[in-house]
Amino acid sequence: MFCSHDEHNRSVVVALVVGAAVGAGLALLLAPQSGKRTRQQIADLAEDLKDYATDLTDKVRAKVV
Repeated sequence: MFCSHDEHNRSVVVALVVGAAVGAGLALLLAPQSGKRTRQQIADLAEDLKDYATDLTDKVRAKVV
C-alpha cells in the first residue's frame, strides 16, 4: 500500500513534468500568435516530452534489471 521513498520521488518528478507540460501546452494554445506557429510549438513540445519519457523509461528499466 505504501510506496518506497524512491517511488515517491519518481511520482513527484513525473507529476511536476506532467504539470509543466500541461501548463506549457495551455500557454501555447492561449498565446496570441499564428496558428501555424502554435502548431509547430506544440509539435516541438510533444517531441521533447516523448524524448524525456523514453529517457525516463530507460533509466527506470536499467534500475529494475
